[in-house]
Amino acid sequence: MDIREVHNEAMYKAELGDIQKYMRNLDAAQNLYEEAYELEKSVALSALEKQLGEPTISILLKSAASLAMRCELNRDAEKLIGLALSGEPPRDIAEELRNMLETVNFRRHLDLKGIVLQEDEVQLVIAGRGVGYGYAKSDDVLNRVETFQKMAVRTIERKAGRVFRKAGSIPGELKNACQPYISAPNAASMAFRMKFGSLASTTLAGFSRFEEVIEDINDNIELIGKGDLAAVRRNIVDDSYFSNFIGLTKQLAPDGENVNLFGITSITQGKERMVQLTSHKSEISSIIKHAEIIAMTDDDKKKNLIETNHENIIGILSAADNLGKVRITTNKGEKIMISVPDGLSDIVKNYWEEEVSIIFQSKGRKKVLLDIDKV
Repeated sequence: MDIREVHNEAMYKAELGDIQKYMRNLDAAQNLYEEAYELEKSVALSALEKQLGEPTISILLKSAASLAMRCELNRDAEKLIGLALSGEPPRDIAEELRNMLETVNFRRHLDLKGIVLQEDEVQLVIAGRGVGYGYAKSDDVLNRVETFQKMAVRTIERKAGRVFRKAGSIPGELKNACQPYISAPNAASMAFRMKFGSLASTTLAGFSRFEEVIEDINDNIELIGKGDLAAVRRNIVDDSYFSNFIGLTKQLAPDGENVNLFGITSITQGKERMVQLTSHKSEISSIIKHAEIIAMTDDDKKKNLIETNHENIIGILSAADNLGKVRITTNKGEKIMISVPDGLSDIVKNYWEEEVSIIFQSKGRKKVLLDIDKV
């Protein structure tokens, strides 16, 4: 076997598969990926057998594993990654292999494992080093489940054309559609099934099926993961709903310690869709800092905002008033009032009486909250 020649052929077929996928010829793309995988796997195993040395072996095994993942052959990918890591791959390639293995494991966690989702259900998965077999820190899991419920409720209200609700309970006509139900968690990855009160018996302008709500959430989370905030802005025009969605997405995001994966599995028109949120909270924070810039159309205003330094303070969050302000008491006893935009009210509520780190921007004499984290 001429390893270089067969490898080049595999890469050529993979590129053809990418072209077919771009053209939405998904069956043709899948066939080409499978052909490319078989060729690349034979090359990688041949290199391993002939002991061609590093980094050749690990690079070829990594390439074959990547193609296996495109073919959704996750067990094959797991084996190939294991073979590569069992050798002595260079440090950077070993790190890439470990990242790939996390993705493979994540897909395994997302696997329905015999559970058949209905089209009005969604499965939420929380996985990471802090999630054991059937056990996890309650805050890591329950807070994210609650946050997803808030996100779904806000999406229902937005799609129903409601003005952003600053306070108070869900309007009566929406209550049936906004009642969440969750299953007992599955072990290992903490997977929950969730559904909301049936929309079939509730007539709402803008949408009629719960799947539309989940698709909206999935689309925008994927865009945030890609850093495409402008596209999210086109989908969510209202300022309050826009900042609310980004803030809630940050609450769902991995902390990089106990949780490194948050996943959503749904069924739409009979097809399964899996969405992975792997962006760290700090990455979402970086997006939040630029959210206001995206909303502006005046180039001079954008320039001025970019040049304005965001300020940071640490202190205890307390004392809200009816004008949408909260008080931060610093370690030095200084009391600072911060204005909370409507869209961030859901997020701020999670931090009452907690020590927090706040990023704000001064607009004249007013200090406006941009981002908040627990210390």
